Amino acid sequence: MSSKPHVVIIGAGVIGLTSALELSQSHNVTVLATHLPGDWAIEYSSPRAGAHFRPTPVNNEKDALENTYMHQTFDKLKHVSESDTSSGVEFIPAVEYFESDLSAKDMEMFSSWPGFRILKPSELPKSSIKAGLTYDAWVLNSPVYLKWLQRKAEDNGVVFVRETLTAIPEAVFVATRYREDLAPPEIVVNASGIGFGDAACFPSRGQFILIENTYQRTVSHHCADGHATVVIPRPLGGGTVIGGTKEPNNWSPHNSTAATEEILRRVAAICPDILQQAPGNNAKPEIHVKEAYVGRRPMRKGGMRLESEIIEIVETAQDGLHNGKRNLHVVHCYGAGPSGYKISWGVATKISALVRGV
Repeated sequence: MSSKPHVVIIGAGVIGLTSALELSQSHNVTVLATHLPGDWAIEYSSPRAGAHFRPTPVNNEKDALENTYMHQTFDKLKHVSESDTSSGVEFIPAVEYFESDLSAKDMEMFSSWPGFRILKPSELPKSSIKAGLTYDAWVLNSPVYLKWLQRKAEDNGVVFVRETLTAIPEAVFVATRYREDLAPPEIVVNASGIGFGDAACFPSRGQFILIENTYQRTVSHHCADGHATVVIPRPLGGGTVIGGTKEPNNWSPHNSTAATEEILRRVAAICPDILQQAPGNNAKPEIHVKEAYVGRRPMRKGGMRLESEIIEIVETAQDGLHNGKRNLHVVHCYGAGPSGYKISWGVATKISALVRGV
């Protein structure tokens, strides 16, 4: 029997997969998840994510900690992009367009990142945009990257099992059944996206469009009406994701035709150079839609839950009658909302430290 501790992770989104790879260096890891890389289900948010780097404002201590995780993830993905092109990670310029003048908060948020500079008026689209800036950003092909994480984790001995759980303690018994060569896990990492019955969790519906057109930079356009338009290239021939919407507590899985048309109109207006001819014909350059789809960001009031907890579980006695109880250490890491990819490696490092501290 292996001398390394056995830890089970619930969830195979980007946080669960990154944590599995990080923990595999010191632990035997079993991942239990309803959906695994390669799946395309609306409740499996990671493969549907635009997945690109964009800074966020720092207004409090929680934001500052998340900013630290972003820097750690930025540095790690820089290394990944340079060392393994099969990961689907690349660094390209990012552009931000504003329909208002740049504020002090904008400058504070963006100026600390590599490649930052304010755009010249001649670099702005001829529209209502008043200001713009650029910086270096990573983009990734999320379905490819998730598969890459799984493959790297499996190379380190991580076992993935497709299972739908109804409670955290159930993970212990399911993992034990699949890993009879190991001691039962004493630690569970809850990377389930929306937790188990956490009333603070809610979805934020996002509508996106995957297009065949290629592009060489990310674009975030901040409209005066409060809406935002994004353009996110996907490396390794993955086309480009454009969007989008942010609709808290909207559970609809259906595309809005009006939203699709509005997204296409906005992108064509701010990025006219994205219009391309279809291969092999002389038709008018346009946006070539591959798929419109809806994703659900796993939001949580108060932000991501990242902490450890001890709960009590009941174990079945050998005689089936005199059951005993024991403590189970749980590390919670769910409710990351739209920041899952941006903080993934920093969070995985923190999770590893929490697990080691048990």
